[in-house]
Amino acid sequence: MKNKKFYESEVLSRFQEEAPLLSPLIITKIQREVPLYPLRYVADAIIEAVLPQDPETKFRFVVEAKAQSTPMIVQRAMLQVKAAVSPNEYPLIMVPHLSSERLRELEQAGVSGVDLCGNGIIIVPGRIYILRAGEPNKYKESRPLNNPYRGRSAMVARMLLRQPRWGTLKELQKALENAGARMVISQVSKAVQALEDDRIIVKSSGTIALADAALLLNKLSSERKEPVFRSRQALRLPLGFDSVPILSTDSLLRWAVTGESSVTRYTTFGQGGPRRIAVSDMAATLRLIGGIPEPVLNFADVELLETDEPGYYFGNDVDKGIRWAGKVQTWLELSAGDARQREAAEDIRRQILSEVKV
Repeated sequence: MKNKKFYESEVLSRFQEEAPLLSPLIITKIQREVPLYPLRYVADAIIEAVLPQDPETKFRFVVEAKAQSTPMIVQRAMLQVKAAVSPNEYPLIMVPHLSSERLRELEQAGVSGVDLCGNGIIIVPGRIYILRAGEPNKYKESRPLNNPYRGRSAMVARMLLRQPRWGTLKELQKALENAGARMVISQVSKAVQALEDDRIIVKSSGTIALADAALLLNKLSSERKEPVFRSRQALRLPLGFDSVPILSTDSLLRWAVTGESSVTRYTTFGQGGPRRIAVSDMAATLRLIGGIPEPVLNFADVELLETDEPGYYFGNDVDKGIRWAGKVQTWLELSAGDARQREAAEDIRRQILSEVKV
């Protein structure tokens, strides 16, 4: 595996004299690793470039190259290079990929940027404005864990929505365990690092703090995958829905009412049909709950959904023996539903954001 410094030099090596910096701007000179005094800062490069119609006017860019394109790294690169420019010089960053969101941030900061995919923005106030966007990312970075917005790793993000500030990783891990997510400290640490890279959280003096709750909700929603259920079973129960608390007598069984069936706890919503319940073990559930299989779903008291998806069992709201889905799980499920469900989801989203004290 290439080390980081070598790869950053490789980013720079893709740009050569007489080649476009960002069309139509042409590179005429590249100086690499240039000390800038009195700042005691070594620029990765100084690039001079011209427009074909005016080859006598040279534009000088101070360059900061990075091997990765995470939001945090792009932000740091912008701050570094902006602090390094002198009069008649312009800040420029180079990274593997610039998304439309990163390009907007560069524009707002007055910093130019180019990537290895054909995207970029060049800003010379009063003289040049070039924008190229929409090229896909050819250099997707691997994370130190699976997607931090899916599966067990996403429970770290959800816990930050419940309590947005933590003193230590150990405290966060213990709270996750108490809320139903068993994660070792290294898993929690990697999830926290990924969230910091995406500027969802900030770390300062050991403190972990949620920085952008709205962005975190957006990421949880956009990265969510529809769950896969190993089996489903509709039942009529002797005592109806009141039979359900018996499931808690099995300490190994995980179970909870789904978000779709928990919505009326959080907002007004007219809903028919059976209550849906996620369970980790269908056979164990049927032994406990009994009941009669019901082929017509609308006549059933409950529909059991067998799944190991951790979101169903995390942060449940327990009331009179019933394990209801929490607000985040309910919001996620409704956000992927029909128009009426999405409308209810918006109300729950507003509640979540109003309760987060960042």
